[in-house]
Amino acid sequence: MGDKDHLLSENIQMYLVSIARLEREGQPVALSRLADTLGISPVSANQMCRKLQDQGLVAYTPYKGVSLTPEGEQLAARILRRHRLWEVFLVEHLRMSWEEAHEAACRLEHATPDRVVERLDEFLGHPRVNPQGEPIPSSSDDFPRIVLRPLAEMEAGQGGHFVRCTADETTCAFLVGQGLRPGAPFQVVAVAPESLLIEVDGRRVALSRSLAAMLQVEPDGRQAGGGALPSREPSKDEGGEPIRMPLDQLAVGQQGIIIRIGGEAHLRRRLLDMGIVPGETVTVERVAPLGDPVEFTVKGYHLSLRKSEAAQILVELESN
Repeated sequence: MGDKDHLLSENIQMYLVSIARLEREGQPVALSRLADTLGISPVSANQMCRKLQDQGLVAYTPYKGVSLTPEGEQLAARILRRHRLWEVFLVEHLRMSWEEAHEAACRLEHATPDRVVERLDEFLGHPRVNPQGEPIPSSSDDFPRIVLRPLAEMEAGQGGHFVRCTADETTCAFLVGQGLRPGAPFQVVAVAPESLLIEVDGRRVALSRSLAAMLQVEPDGRQAGGGALPSREPSKDEGGEPIRMPLDQLAVGQQGIIIRIGGEAHLRRRLLDMGIVPGETVTVERVAPLGDPVEFTVKGYHLSLRKSEAAQILVELESN
C-alpha cells in the first residue's frame, strides 16, 4: 500500500472512496447524500468531514457539501484502483457474481500492497474499466476522465472500448456473451440506417441501432482498422475504383461485400433480420432463368430473394 493510505483507518478510506464516487464535475457532495450512501446519520457525516478537513483530505463548506482535495483525491484513486482491479479478477477469473466480487473487493482493497496491485494489473492486461464499466484509476493515482458516447453514434472505421450497458440485466448478459463486455476493444466495420456491424474479439456482431444506443463506449480518437480487419481485395474498374453494383446484377459464383441496404423500412428490417447486414460477404449460388429469384449465401446460410428485393442491396465486388 502507499506510504500514507495504509495509515488511514478503513473508516476514513471508506469516506474518501464514497466522496470520490459521488463527486461529479467538481461539484461538492451534499452531506445528506453522503450519509445515505454510508448508512449513517448526517451528524456523524458532519463530524467525520470536519476531521478529514483538518487532515487536508477534503474541503468542507457548511450547507454546500464536501469535495476531495488533491491529496484526498490521490488517496481515493489509489484505493479505488485496488478495489476495481480485484473486481475484474474475481469476476473474470473466479467467476464470482458482481455482488460477491464487490463485497470481497471492499475487504481486499484495504490489505493489498502496491507491489501486488501492479502485478495484478499486469496479470489482467491493464484493464481500463471494472465489470460495471467504471474507470480504473492509473498507477499514477489519476482519475481517468472518460468521455462516453452511444455506440449507435459511431461511424464505420471508428473504434474504442466498451464501458457500460444501460439495457436490462438479461440483455446486458446476452451482449457480454457476444464479447461486448466492459473494457473490450471494438471496431465499427459498417453502418446502415437501422444497424451496425462491429468486430470484437475477432468476430463480427450485427446490432440494431436501438440496441447499440444502450451501449456506452469510449472512442479511441482515431480511425480503426489500419489492417486490423481482414478483407479481400475488391475488384476495380479501369480507373482503379472499386466496382459496386446491385446484388441482382451479380452472376453465379460472384461474391462481394454488402455496402448498403436500400428500400422501404419494412424491407430493410426483414433483410437485417435475415443477417443481410453491411460488411458481410455474399456469394451468388443460383439465378432462376428469368432472373427471379436470386439464391445466395451469407454467413453460411442459404437465402433467396426476389429480384426486386436483391436490387436494393448494393455490394462491392471482390476479385477472384
